[in-house]
Amino acid sequence: NTHLNSDFRDETPLNSEDGTFAILAHGTPSVTRAAFTLSKFRLNIAAIHKYRPHPQGDYMVFTLDPACTNAVLKSAKGVWHTQALGENYTRVWLLCELQVSRLLPQFITDYAAKRAMPRATTWLKPQVEAAASLWLKK
Repeated sequence: NTHLNSDFRDETPLNSEDGTFAILAHGTPSVTRAAFTLSKFRLNIAAIHKYRPHPQGDYMVFTLDPACTNAVLKSAKGVWHTQALGENYTRVWLLCELQVSRLLPQFITDYAAKRAMPRATTWLKPQVEAAASLWLKK
């Protein structure tokens, strides 16, 4: 869901006879591709996500799709990892590494690092808390 102001459950389910789209279940290893635009810089990028379940915490490795390169972002890789902290708590880790063009001025690189990385996770807490409140009502 690229519309972070709406819940993913509000999305229209996709149905495809040729298997282009699939409904993925939690706990099932998968590989997906997502294309999106970084809004502030209007930078079109695509990422490959490899989801792997694990008894001590699921993780998703992401890399920049080599088929979607651009002059600014040279490489990107990282991992989202969930760590169970008891019955009602989960910690989410984001570790990543980005490499940008040497032609990009340092102040722009510093600005992007300072602003973009914290923003990468701001959507997470409200979304999870909203989902948890719905699940706990049942």
